[in-house]
Amino acid sequence: MNKKIRIIIVAILIAVLLFVGYNTFLAPKASKGEKEVTIQVIAEKEGIDKTFTYNTDHEFLLALLEEHEDELGATLTEYDFGVMVEGMMNYEANQDENEFFLITVNGEEATTGPSEIPLTDGDNYKFELTTY
Repeated sequence: MNKKIRIIIVAILIAVLLFVGYNTFLAPKASKGEKEVTIQVIAEKEGIDKTFTYNTDHEFLLALLEEHEDELGATLTEYDFGVMVEGMMNYEANQDENEFFLITVNGEEATTGPSEIPLTDGDNYKFELTTY
């Protein structure tokens, strides 16, 4: 019985250490305070190419998208794995045509969803309708 309890305690300690390590070293870091960011929405097939500049104190992209959801015509859907941008400028990506909105940050593809993309002063966030 004591051996099982020790194994459980060790497993819990390892899980806690992994969680703390992730949050300390790997999790995206948000910058606090006022920042100016640009959001660009491109959907060539719909003739959409709009750019918006916002001054915000939000720390992550999702909060900014939610605040300006009407102006951006954003459709945000929450899944088990996080929030996905399914529409911009009142155009929803057609899944039957394998469309999606690719998010890039300063020209580099985002590796996470908008809830984990930190806002940084001067950054450009582009949402481009594309296919896979």
